[in-house]
Amino acid sequence: MENDIDLSRLIARILRHRILVIVIATLSLAGTIAYIKFADRFYTTNTKFVYQSSAKQAGNLSALAALAGISMGGGTPDDGSVYMEDIIKSTDFLSQIISKEWLITDTTKIADTLTPITLKDFWGIEIDSIVKNKEDVLQATIISKILKFNYVQYEQDKKTGIISLITQFEDPKLSYNFNVAMFEELNNTLLHKMHFKASENRKFIEERLMEVKEDLRVSEEVLLRFKQQNRLGNDPAIQLQENRLLREVTINQELALQLQKQYELAKIEEAKDMPLLDIIESPRRALSPSKPRPKILLVIGFIGGIILSLASALLFDIWRTEKKSIIEQVEKAKKELN
Repeated sequence: MENDIDLSRLIARILRHRILVIVIATLSLAGTIAYIKFADRFYTTNTKFVYQSSAKQAGNLSALAALAGISMGGGTPDDGSVYMEDIIKSTDFLSQIISKEWLITDTTKIADTLTPITLKDFWGIEIDSIVKNKEDVLQATIISKILKFNYVQYEQDKKTGIISLITQFEDPKLSYNFNVAMFEELNNTLLHKMHFKASENRKFIEERLMEVKEDLRVSEEVLLRFKQQNRLGNDPAIQLQENRLLREVTINQELALQLQKQYELAKIEEAKDMPLLDIIESPRRALSPSKPRPKILLVIGFIGGIILSLASALLFDIWRTEKKSIIEQVEKAKKELN
């Protein structure tokens, strides 16, 4: 019962200032509508893909190695998706893309939408003429803007391993083309890294194979000379030395055989020229903006405006009550003094 009385009093105090409530709620809703109307609209493009070189490529390589008589071991394969986000958001990677020119559809940005423009022109970025290394500063400014405002996003589903490459720009065609360019550049970067790694591996095995072949040739010559010098030798010491030399030849032969197999596998791996990224869902040009969302913003603005107006009315009533109480106390004190 007491709670009902307190609530009734609270409502009564707020309703004393119903005009204030209406004004603040209206201003809040009007501000939300103005933001929706004048805020930049962003269009999102998403490419979903998986990185092929983990389980699938490792399985194929292991099967090929088994046919060649080589055990690849049970270690975890190198998964490029672990560091893919670092590649996408790196300066070296983004610098390969931001220097390109793009076609746009937004006529509010530029009159001639048939002429490709750079991101500098699209965003209207101006660099002070007195700045040294203007190109470097411009590049750093564009990359900073892309990363700061999440124009490029990377997401990966931990359960399925599906990766999402997301781009959002103020123009739908730019968002789409930028996404496609990033995907192609990412695939090329990973291919280059894979080829470089495979090439280095092939070179190492090749050098080691040459060393082992030379060791084999030397050990065979030593064994041959030893046998020629000890054709009729039945001394146990001679037999022991011959066995040692023969064992050395056998070891070098086995090493040469295994390295030759690994060398052939390394050449096959280096010669691969297949896409590492398998597209699950192709990018599509956005037909409507993803931000701002008018319906959600209107609901938030309406509810937030009501809460703000009620709180403001209550605080205003508390302030007036306290002010009135202070004035009464001051007047009472004056009367007592008189």
